[in-house]
Amino acid sequence: MPISDTVTRYGTVAPDQFQKPVVGESAKLLGLKYPVDKDPKRGYFSANSNLDLIKSNLNSLIRTERGERFMRTDFGCNLRRFLMEPLDSTLFQTIREEIVLSVRKYLKTVNIQKLQVFETASSQLKVNLFCSVKDTVATTFNIGIVI
Repeated sequence: MPISDTVTRYGTVAPDQFQKPVVGESAKLLGLKYPVDKDPKRGYFSANSNLDLIKSNLNSLIRTERGERFMRTDFGCNLRRFLMEPLDSTLFQTIREEIVLSVRKYLKTVNIQKLQVFETASSQLKVNLFCSVKDTVATTFNIGIVI
């Protein structure tokens, strides 16, 4: 078998702009603002983005009962079932577990750093969440919800 020194090139060489590595930007999250209210500039359906959207979604997840959301019957935390229960450490632990499981299932971009459940002076349940956003360096936030 003879050896050849010729090389055949097929196709064309890509321009320089396609040979440079792609630098990704962080994705911007967009969604509807919750609760729905009338914004004087944008009307009823204004948009939230990034951290405001994540806080809104977290608030909505915790306040929603399972079976309440159309076409997603397992969405929510079922916290109203605890309203008439005696307030003790067992109840608080059960509420924590319920919230952690729901957040892990539906808000995968949120990482819970600290979760507190306690009784307020007016005998209401309060949930304090200290969270961070996954895949970001310094995005942390806290949210307090009274049930």
